[in-house]
Amino acid sequence: MKKLSLLLSMMAFMVTFTMAQRTVTGSIVDNDGLTLIGANVTVPNTTIGTITDTDGNFSLSVPSDAMQLMISYTGFETAMINLDSKSNYMLILSEGQVLDEVVVTAGGLEKNKARIGYAIQNVSADELVKSKEVNIVDAINSKVAGVSVISSSGSPGASSSIRVRGSTSINGTNSPLFVVDGVPIDNSEIGAGVGGVDQSNRAIDLNPNDVESMTILKGPSATALYGVRAANGAVIITTKKGQAGEPKVTVSAGYTFDRANKFNERQSTYAQGRPLSGVPTWRGPETGEGFSWGPAIADLEFDGSDYDFDSRGRLVAKGTGNGTAAQAYDPYDFFVTGKSYDLNASVSGGTDALSYYFSGGTLSSEGIVPNATFARNSFRMNLNSKVSDKLKVGMGLNFTQSGGVRIQRGSNVKGVMLGLLRNTPTFDIGNGLVGQEAADLTSTYELENGNQRSYRSGIYDSPYWTVNKNPSTDDVNRVIGNINLNYMITNDLSATYRAGLDNYSDRRNSAIDINPGRDVGSVGQAVITNRDINQDFFLTYTKDVSSNFDLSANAGFNTFDHRYISQSVTGTTLSAPNFYHISNATDLVASEGFGTKRLYGAYGTVDLAYNDYLFVNLTGRNDWSSILPADANTFQSYSASAGFAFTEALDINSSILDYGKLRASIGKVGNDGGDAFIYSTTNYLNQASISGDGFLDNNGFPNYGTNAFERDILLGNPTLRPEKTTTWELGTVLKFYGGRLGLDVNYFNSKSEDQIIAVDLSATTGFTNSVENAGVITNKGWEIVLDGTPVRNSNFSWDVALNFTAMESTVESLKEGIDDIGLNGFTSTSVDVVPGQPFSVIYGNGFQRTDGGDVIVGADGWPLVDPTKKALGDPNPDWTLGFNNNLSFGNFSVGMLFDIRSGGDVWCGTCGIMNYFGTSQQSADERDDVVTFEGVVNTGTADEPVYAENTTAVSLADPNGGVGSYYRVRYGFGGISEMNIHDASWVRLRNVSVGYDLPSTMFDNSFVGGINIQLSARNLWLSTDYPGVDPETNLTGASNGYGLDYFNMPNTKSYSATVKLSF
Repeated sequence: MKKLSLLLSMMAFMVTFTMAQRTVTGSIVDNDGLTLIGANVTVPNTTIGTITDTDGNFSLSVPSDAMQLMISYTGFETAMINLDSKSNYMLILSEGQVLDEVVVTAGGLEKNKARIGYAIQNVSADELVKSKEVNIVDAINSKVAGVSVISSSGSPGASSSIRVRGSTSINGTNSPLFVVDGVPIDNSEIGAGVGGVDQSNRAIDLNPNDVESMTILKGPSATALYGVRAANGAVIITTKKGQAGEPKVTVSAGYTFDRANKFNERQSTYAQGRPLSGVPTWRGPETGEGFSWGPAIADLEFDGSDYDFDSRGRLVAKGTGNGTAAQAYDPYDFFVTGKSYDLNASVSGGTDALSYYFSGGTLSSEGIVPNATFARNSFRMNLNSKVSDKLKVGMGLNFTQSGGVRIQRGSNVKGVMLGLLRNTPTFDIGNGLVGQEAADLTSTYELENGNQRSYRSGIYDSPYWTVNKNPSTDDVNRVIGNINLNYMITNDLSATYRAGLDNYSDRRNSAIDINPGRDVGSVGQAVITNRDINQDFFLTYTKDVSSNFDLSANAGFNTFDHRYISQSVTGTTLSAPNFYHISNATDLVASEGFGTKRLYGAYGTVDLAYNDYLFVNLTGRNDWSSILPADANTFQSYSASAGFAFTEALDINSSILDYGKLRASIGKVGNDGGDAFIYSTTNYLNQASISGDGFLDNNGFPNYGTNAFERDILLGNPTLRPEKTTTWELGTVLKFYGGRLGLDVNYFNSKSEDQIIAVDLSATTGFTNSVENAGVITNKGWEIVLDGTPVRNSNFSWDVALNFTAMESTVESLKEGIDDIGLNGFTSTSVDVVPGQPFSVIYGNGFQRTDGGDVIVGADGWPLVDPTKKALGDPNPDWTLGFNNNLSFGNFSVGMLFDIRSGGDVWCGTCGIMNYFGTSQQSADERDDVVTFEGVVNTGTADEPVYAENTTAVSLADPNGGVGSYYRVRYGFGGISEMNIHDASWVRLRNVSVGYDLPSTMFDNSFVGGINIQLSARNLWLSTDYPGVDPETNLTGASNGYGLDYFNMPNTKSYSATVKLSF
């Protein structure tokens, strides 16, 4: 609260930037008398303006000498109000141009959307805020055609990845460039893997409440101006600015609570244990037993003995104990109701000479896992000054502090979900308590002798042990700043200089406490710093050459300087438990990593327009990158696009079709591979190490009082070339019925060549791998956007927007001799790039099959395993559809966003492990089954097979054969990959919101401008056949590999209430 009070005090100080004015009010309606909500009302040639409210009314403080107001609204003719001595006005706008939307494109340049020959799409600030997403990347989900967003989990502060038109790089980044107020910023995620904790992508540091507009640039035609850094598209964000007039103050307070939205289905019928001598037998935690293939729980009872793991004693056969029946426990009682509060305040205003916008926000989240937290405190300042008629100066500064307590997850014996889902139904992990109450009591997870209390006596950590004894925290401090100078040299020519800084430090502390007999404990400290400096200088020339022809051109130079440093120290063998300090460790290992990059770019654009119906856009850029070889470090990006408004050219006057435009574009953009390939063009020395032999540990230098370095195992490539992506697209924009129905259809086709990949080398070369150019990836598909207003009258309006995407992402080829390249995952199951297969295909072991695809079954009736790994599933959906609805009636507004995904596979490794251990419902349902597997048996020879239908029946879980004979166990830990590939199609209600504006008459003659109350829900409903947690989650975070579920943290559904006051 002290931070918020300080912020409000600073905002109050800015109120002094006001001037003597008068207030003008009015209302804006259409030809039918219907109110126009959100119409722009401005004083010409100034920054003074406002928009109409839900009743079509406006109130604006204007200079006493103002003569006119300009009124504009998409789909209507712009009109002027001549001001006189009156204070209230009414204006009727006539329907006219239906495509007059101004968008922010590459370089921060504003353009009329009608004059652009390529596909772009906007996301409104209102839609971003209403989504109630902490991470601004998640707020884009299902709102833009051609864009996919995948969240890593429902943990507070967890990362999300974003892709625009698929993936174009194998080992480099596939994330679009994020640009805030014309300055590129970092959106990397550092440290995500198959285990450990969830990390954040750095776009989470942006406060959605500060965003004025967002534009998604999709192809090279839109992004060539940014060159190498926008090879995967760009997300252009413009933050809010002040406008001349009286100070406007807004304060909002929101509260959200979260619950897990989907779990794996567990069995509650069978106890911990396994068959012994053909009899399912209970075996308790002290035995280290991992299986739940024991006897039926209904056949057991407690014996009342003194037992460390349960106060009621051990489990024995019914009738031989004390009569207290055994019971099954629900480990999902571990989860709690997460809660968050989000406070935001802003003040904006100014004069014609100086405008300002100040804001501050504080967000605090507690997750659905006990002790998991995330917090973000942000402060933003935007100042814009008109120094003279020729010179304008603007500056922006954003400070963010974020971080929290992260929880172990994934492939990790200390992971929360691993400990929960492997836990047997007959072990009470909460020891009589649940949730936070259990987490706060040491006896829940620790025995009196200090040993761990868990279902396998510490082999797998109890989730309650993990959240208390294995802490991991991060603390990020970030500054993003920019300064912008614009000077009008002549009426047609201007010069702009823009400089931006993005600097952050990320301090991480982690510990694994001593687990007696299992783990000697460790502590870790790491500091990551990242600094990016971006500078642009460009000239802009705009000229109406004639009454029919106009020209706009830009030419400029860009510099980008990147520096990354990571320093860490890890200490092992702790001296005492519960003390997570580096001084408590016996053995210390320090490391340091760094990366530097410099990029120069020269660029230019030319926009031509003829008679407002024929438009041509040309861009070109030459980059020089320090990543590439010094004598071959330059490459080019270019694009050409054209738009033809045929309704204007042919003077089509139709009561149905109001506007029609055809567009086409082609472009190429280079990619130097990014940070993954810094220092790949020559050979370097690294810190030396000594490998252990099983008796001696590995040791790194400095050691033994000396230091040592050795040559890197990577062979540098002095002929490395940049990756390049060439894209062409065709599209059309159609507007019907006075702009009430719109259709935007686009087809794109891209080819990414000269993939920069790491390839293995023979050890006889003295190196183990090298970096080379090899491989081709193609992406092609359809993007369709349909928007309309089915109903609009004086009392009710209904707006809809659908975005549809159907695309294919294919690895056409790799270097000769390379069958696959792993992106992420495990030895048995991974997501790889494989020639002829979709990008990030699920790759693993499967059953043997005939050439016709039939499963080959052995003579014993069991399917045979294929020793060769192969492509098993495609995680990319066949198509996706976002369906957004906004209804307005009176002072009420309702929004609903449906998200539909058809196709796309996910490997549910979690399901395989639960089936193996016998904790899944599926494993319980199969215990009495006798089946005949569909397939064929080879009755011939291996060289000359003869196949016949399999007729041999087998028991899936026959105790007489021992647990190793069970179907879910016989194929090894977690089964084979093919057994766990599942379709991840879904239909979900991603967002629903209900808003209410209190009647404006309530605030007559008061300082309150309005009060809005908003109720919303996220992930309220999900329908999917996928058996694991929400299939939207991804084990490896914002990486190039997706489609993996291995003890992922569950996703969440949330309910929010927000009150917003304006003054």
